[in-house]
Parts: sequence; C-alpha cells; structure tokens
Amino acid sequence: MLVLPALIVRFCRGPEAAPAPAPTATGPWVRLLVDPDGTVLRLELEEYVRGVVAAEMPAAFELEALKAQAVIARTYAVRRMRALGGAGVPGYPEADVRTALDRGGQAWLSREELLHRWGPIQFHLHWARIEEAVAATRGLIVTFGGLPIDPVYHSTCGGRTENSEDVWQEALPYLRSVTCTTCRHSPHAERTTRTLDVEEIVARLGGEPGLRATAAGRPLIQVVQTTATGRARTVQVGDRRFRAADFRLLLGLPSTNFRVELAGSQVRFTLTGYGHAVGLCQYGADGMARQGRSYEEILRHYYSGVDITPLDAF
Repeated sequence: MLVLPALIVRFCRGPEAAPAPAPTATGPWVRLLVDPDGTVLRLELEEYVRGVVAAEMPAAFELEALKAQAVIARTYAVRRMRALGGAGVPGYPEADVRTALDRGGQAWLSREELLHRWGPIQFHLHWARIEEAVAATRGLIVTFGGLPIDPVYHSTCGGRTENSEDVWQEALPYLRSVTCTTCRHSPHAERTTRTLDVEEIVARLGGEPGLRATAAGRPLIQVVQTTATGRARTVQVGDRRFRAADFRLLLGLPSTNFRVELAGSQVRFTLTGYGHAVGLCQYGADGMARQGRSYEEILRHYYSGVDITPLDAF
C-alpha cells in the first residue's frame, strides 16, 4: 500500500483550501485596529503575535530570529494593552494596537491574507515555522526595570544602530547604539542612490518660500549635523532646518544614512540601510541566528540591560 506524505494529502483539496483552525484561544486578548478601514478585531495575544511575525519578518529567516521577533511583537502589544495598564491607540478607546506603520503600529496579516499571499504550499510551510517560533516563546516579553520596553525595530542598520535620542529626542537606557556586523546579507546593506528634483523636494517639504532660499555660500540642501554613527541628524533646506528622521519620511528615503550631492536642479542621495536604525536590526538578528546565537542573545544585544520576563509575572 502506497502511503502519501501528509503534506501531499493536505493539499489534495486544491488551492482554495482554508487554513486549519487556530488552537483553542485562552487569552489574554488584544484589540487590533485594522487600518485604513477602522475595523477592530479582538484577538488572542498569541494569535496576534503570529500575524505580526508573518507580516514583519521574512518567514525564511532563521528560527531564532523569528523567535526574537515574536518576543518583541508580544512586548509591543503588552506595553499598549489597556487591560494591562497601557495607553492603547490614541483617539480609539476601543483599540490597543493598530496596523498603520506611519502611526506607530505594527504590520499584521490574518491567516487568510497569508494564504492568498503565499499560496497553499508555502503557507503551510511558513506558518509552521512561525507557529514554532511563537510557541517556543509563549508569554515572554522584554522588560527594563520591571516594565515592558518599547521594542522598536527596523530592517537594516548597515553596521551600527542608533541611540534613541538621535531619532526621537528621548534618551532611553535600553535603546543604545550597538555594533552590528551581521546584517551584511541584507539587500539594503549596499550603497544605493536616489535622485529627486529640487522642486519635488520643496513640494514634499511643504512648498514654503523659505525652502527655496539659498544662503550665501551655502547649498540649497545640506546635512549640517550628524549623529555619533555618522547618519544625518539635521538637514538644512534653504533657510529652514529639519530633523533628519522627519526629512527621511517626508521624502520617502529608506534611511538617514545618506550623503547629499547637488547637480543642477536635482539632488542625489547616496544611502545605506533601511529604517530608523534604533533597536533590533532584523537582518542583523537573522545574521546572529546564522552564527548560532539564541533569541535571548539577540534580544540582549540590541536592547541594552534588558530582561526576558514571563507575562504571568505581572
């Protein structure tokens, strides 16, 4: 008698087969605001974490990196859950967290969305790894001084992470700049260029007349302050100054690790890295995992002086 592998039998139902039901949910529960439609979902915390890991980190990353992502996704939610003393989503008293990245949220995808994105075979392969990572870290969060941290993270730092005050002004003791030599395999680790017209830049920055001014002997756009890691901290545009973190977002640049060159009516940015560069570097975490480092080691590298604490300790 021929016995087909379970994986093959599972897909005999065809590409429209729905994912298996979730394990029995026991809570705690998190209320998720789904942007932009405004729907609020009530999810068991671990189910929410699975959706964040799937949306925020490539499923092909090493398992220990996925575990680290699971712990910080859980920490992010716990810090904000109103039932646990968090502030929730400003302006939405019925929601704890949201999906809009530009409003301080975490990406999240349902299993149905992931099935559509990955297809049935890749869904079951990827989802099994994500479930393993989440189950292995169930209930664990990152704390500093007995409280959940704000576990910010980004794609690729390009060699060194940033201090929090160089991006958001507040100096947090667990968000210190650390070296990162393990994100070199990121597609964003190599230098790239981005060219924009001056008029486009002026429009994106608000179009005020002062942005067009050129002080004597000074270019229209230049980096006037850098951080300790060499990234732009303050950018002068005409007679106005911008925090580089805001400037990056307004222009849609991948990072603040850039140099500026003026060429007539165009501005060329030479860039490295992707994201704000504070906290955990995702490609760096994957690189550390490839070297055999555990998720605990990864978390303690990128977040200074932290503990990994069971949620039931609160």
